[in-house]
Amino acid sequence: MEQFNYELRKQNNDTFALVIFLENTEFADELGNKPSERSDLVTKAKQIVKERYPNIKVTMLKVIAGGLVVTSIPLTTGFTTAKAHAATNTSAEVYYHVKSGDTLWDLSKRFNASIDHIKQANHLTSDLLKIDQALIIPKAIHTVAAGDYLSVLAKNYGTTVDAIKEANGLTSDFVKIGQTIIIPSIPGATEGSETTAQTAVGVTEQTGNSYTVVAGDSLSVIAERFGTTVAALKASNNLTSDFLRVGQVLSIPTNATVTSHTVIAGDNLWDIARKYGTTVIALKSANQLTTDTLQIGQKLTIPTHATQSTDTASSKRETFVYTVVSGDNLTFIAKRFGVTIDAIRQANNLSTDLLQIGQKLTIQNGTNQMPAQQTTVQENTVSYITHTVQSGDNIWDLSVRYGIPQRELLQANNLTTSSMLSIGQQLKVPVHTIAVKEVVSERHGEYLDWFTEAQYVFTIGKTAKVTDFETGKSFYIKRTIGANHADSETVSYNDTNIAKSIWGGYSWETRAVILEIDGRKIAASMSFMPHDVEYIYDNGIKGHFDVYFGDSLRHKDGQPDPYHQEEVEKAAGIAGY
Repeated sequence: MEQFNYELRKQNNDTFALVIFLENTEFADELGNKPSERSDLVTKAKQIVKERYPNIKVTMLKVIAGGLVVTSIPLTTGFTTAKAHAATNTSAEVYYHVKSGDTLWDLSKRFNASIDHIKQANHLTSDLLKIDQALIIPKAIHTVAAGDYLSVLAKNYGTTVDAIKEANGLTSDFVKIGQTIIIPSIPGATEGSETTAQTAVGVTEQTGNSYTVVAGDSLSVIAERFGTTVAALKASNNLTSDFLRVGQVLSIPTNATVTSHTVIAGDNLWDIARKYGTTVIALKSANQLTTDTLQIGQKLTIPTHATQSTDTASSKRETFVYTVVSGDNLTFIAKRFGVTIDAIRQANNLSTDLLQIGQKLTIQNGTNQMPAQQTTVQENTVSYITHTVQSGDNIWDLSVRYGIPQRELLQANNLTTSSMLSIGQQLKVPVHTIAVKEVVSERHGEYLDWFTEAQYVFTIGKTAKVTDFETGKSFYIKRTIGANHADSETVSYNDTNIAKSIWGGYSWETRAVILEIDGRKIAASMSFMPHDVEYIYDNGIKGHFDVYFGDSLRHKDGQPDPYHQEEVEKAAGIAGY
């Protein structure tokens, strides 16, 4: 049986297909002629699901070779996982059944759970819900640490051992350190117990609510959320310390005031924060947001220190030059700087609304409120230095040393891969300076084009800190090779284990990540399926994995990968993210 790559793909309802990609088309042809080969493949598929995806209902095996589906094999009775079995025997204690009109946003507010956690707990790939769909409503997604027995977790989170076991498809009380555990809410007991402020834009109201503590809460966070103080919270609840426990019910002082904002079309966190004189981080904290995605009609609590600005004209106005970045359009730029689209058109003699990255726009009488680091944006530049060939030099080593593609060094010197170097020979070496780009928020990264920008920032041999966009977990990788994208490897066993905890093992799943390189945060996408050649041998994996940036291409066919591109844009905060 040859080695192969694989991934999960969503089918109908809650079922998935395991897709296996074969490189050997001869083996693929034999699938229909040799029953033993077909049986071996099914056995291998079952083993993969058991080891890698124990909590997912996988009902179909699809084999792809040369980009075509060569066979589809049902994975029959007896192959349903523990999680799928639990889903057919739903318990009112763990599962919530979707009702007409329910949305993920409504459920997240009703049960004090994040949308991302609900999607993660139920393996949802979209925000669409179906009536009577059974959902686990998680209180938290917990990573097991030393001493975390199920009984301890149940007590800490105010649930039961049986509920945790059912939510995770566990058949015993045994858990492993590093294992990710869904902590379920009890919907029947939780639903309707909270009252939430439903107010219009900018409306302030008096509150006298109770609040149930969730994982990650602190007195300072709760005080900011409800427009009160830590001292007032402690006094109202007779607290003698700042310690809180998950599930604890707090009384919110009646003199607390809450200002809320109703999201409308075109809103984003950056604009809302500026409108009310606060920050994106404060807004996300006050509303328990784990992503920057907003929905029309969504109610946002505005931190009390924020004050609404009703006239941007009160800010200092000046004429300045703005450099267009990826994701910009005239509407966005006009809104940001408090001018009209027509004013921008006239000041720049524009005959079309189409903009180009790097284009310079004159903003007349605008409010220049770009963050400080954005006002220093400069153009990408290329300069040249001279390298004198020494004994032992070769083109590949020099291209790695100077952080440029080998083909570029060859082209700059009119050489080919078969050209010989001589000691004392003068080589022209391009040096790329890549401008710092504007970012949507502190959480997002710069959007860099791979071929013109990113490959000169994340050069071969350079180490980067990777932060998963959704979970916030971080680890370190090194780019070891790659032309169409960055082929990379983890630096140590610890980094590998952290990556495994994020992807749930090895997976072709694409995830939005932020790479910190030389003090810069760059938007990227990564999968964690080691394959092919490796250069680091003491890191716990065999092979390298893929890291994509803006407009990176696949190695196998030189084509864009839409899944990676979507995650890059998510990490950059563009295209609606």
